[in-house]
Amino acid sequence: MSQPRRIVSEGRTPLDPEDYSELIAELAPSVHSETVAVHEAIGRTLRADLVADRAVPAFPTSAMDGFALDGPALQEAQRGTAIRVSGDTPAGHEAALLRPGAAVRVMTGAPIPTGAEAVVPVELTDADQTGAAPQTIRISSLPQQVANGWNIRAVGEDIAAGDVILPAGSRLTAAGVGTLAMLGIDEIDVDGRPRIGVIVTGDELRDTAAEAAGALILNSNLPMLASAIRSTGAEAIEATCSDDPNALRAVFDELAPMADLVITTGGISAGAFEVVRQTLEGEHSTFLRLGMRPGSPQGHGRLGRLPLLHLPGTPQGAFVAFHLFARSLLEGRPLRARWKKGLYTGSELGQHPHAVKVRPGAFTATGEIRAVDGARLPNFAAAEVIIRIPRGTGRLLPGAIVDYLEC
Repeated sequence: MSQPRRIVSEGRTPLDPEDYSELIAELAPSVHSETVAVHEAIGRTLRADLVADRAVPAFPTSAMDGFALDGPALQEAQRGTAIRVSGDTPAGHEAALLRPGAAVRVMTGAPIPTGAEAVVPVELTDADQTGAAPQTIRISSLPQQVANGWNIRAVGEDIAAGDVILPAGSRLTAAGVGTLAMLGIDEIDVDGRPRIGVIVTGDELRDTAAEAAGALILNSNLPMLASAIRSTGAEAIEATCSDDPNALRAVFDELAPMADLVITTGGISAGAFEVVRQTLEGEHSTFLRLGMRPGSPQGHGRLGRLPLLHLPGTPQGAFVAFHLFARSLLEGRPLRARWKKGLYTGSELGQHPHAVKVRPGAFTATGEIRAVDGARLPNFAAAEVIIRIPRGTGRLLPGAIVDYLEC
């Protein structure tokens, strides 16, 4: 059975959140392969290089609505001669025959007839832009030198056969999905969605207002964390548990075959009814206090091969810890690499001499970062970002560069 990494923090400065994120990086859930339909692939991560097995376009096509002319016709057009129109080719139809010294009307995306050297935009001719093709056209103006292939998209101009379009590890955007469809790919191998178990502990929790009477309270952590898990593209497996260690062990046994990672909330402090700590400490998990406010109590470990991440039970502590630590695991990026830089504005924020503080914030109309009052869950509900305030004895002042995460 694997043993958790021990941390001795007595007499030492508590870990910053960035150091803790790197410490638990090995708990990132293992990635499995999954084949999905292209129209369901947005946001998914490619398992292998995407290599084009065909050229796009596969045949020369017109880049404009206009007229395809061969070399002799272009020369006559330069002299102001009327050019006979020998055919008409809408997009999606076979190319019309281009007779020597003549033109074929072509629409954008239509195949170019054999022998054509250029497409003259309809706007440069005396032809109507709609209606039937004319019998002849005159061209009002042409460049003195018309390059061969003018307004003609060559075979493979967008994609050449054998091109690596997207490397393995790329996250598919809408444009990526469109590119897959352009290549005629119906299914694609992607990283499977991690299956994340979330266990919210506490005798005091109830799911409905009708049940939450007297000393009982509503369970906000479970819907909050399950929603946060799903927002990352992972699957959430929801569970609740009392403060009975035997009941918690039973929940772990139930989740172990299904989950790639289990997150717990609550039961990790130093009180008398800390069920997660009492059940797992020593043999399976390590618990500690970080130099961070809110969300100081944290824990991590393994139950057999199942990675475990233990978050505090306060809603604001669980929310912050999820965004700092769980998201880092799910994204495969340490917290230190995830912070973004912004220009701080608004009221001054005091530092804590022994802890990194995190506060809710929002963007101003000009893209700066301002603080949102308070640090409770309703304050984070009004936030767009989490602001990092480093340890110290001073204050974060307007005009300072501040670290933040979007939430």
